[in-house]
Amino acid sequence: MLLSQTGVVKVCDFALAVQQNQKRVCGTPAFMAPEAFEGREEPKSDVWSLGITLMELAEGKNPYAGCSTEVVKRKVQKDKSPALSSSKWSAAFVDFVKRCLEKEVKKRASASELMSVGDTRASET
Repeated sequence: MLLSQTGVVKVCDFALAVQQNQKRVCGTPAFMAPEAFEGREEPKSDVWSLGITLMELAEGKNPYAGCSTEVVKRKVQKDKSPALSSSKWSAAFVDFVKRCLEKEVKKRASASELMSVGDTRASET
């Protein structure tokens, strides 16, 4: 993430890439989506990474901090998705992060769906 002198935050890269010459997945395991561990990255993989980033920003710690790559992979692929506490955060924020961290890619919100959530709520007030 980049922060401009005027306070604008921009996401520059989630470090998810495929090395073309070796055909192996590279990235930061603590931010990788379940499908990324299998080499099946897609745009919604970055939505997962956004959800993990939001959790880290909110809680001050990545939910997979201190875990080895193999432990992160197992937790991401087999365990229940991490979630924010509804007693600590607004229902809207908890739901937004939950939609980002849906394990099934087909059920996970797209970036455009997530962007429209704010538009819908703004028009309701």
